[in-house]
Amino acid sequence: MTWLKSLLFVCVLILVFLFAALAVNQQQVALSFVRWETPFTLSIFWWLFLALMLGLFLGWLYSLVRHLPLRIQVRKLKKSLAAAELARQKTQDQIDSTATTPQSPQ
Repeated sequence: MTWLKSLLFVCVLILVFLFAALAVNQQQVALSFVRWETPFTLSIFWWLFLALMLGLFLGWLYSLVRHLPLRIQVRKLKKSLAAAELARQKTQDQIDSTATTPQSPQ
């Protein structure tokens, strides 16, 4: 199911890219910020596309940085839980084995 969502996302992304390429103003512009200006010009579409790709990459990177420690913590907790469950099962088996063995009268 996850791969289907990913496939749908990629298809929608490609469609958006194609429609944007057809509909966007193809005028050549240079970016300028305060006194800085790019030494080359690109169409508005390519500037917007570069901004989109940069945003997607930075969002993915932030998500990775934010969730990686949590995933590591979950993995450690799962191992700890498995060890605790194993110890509980061993204790329960010992209790069951002592309860079922007949004790000799003294």
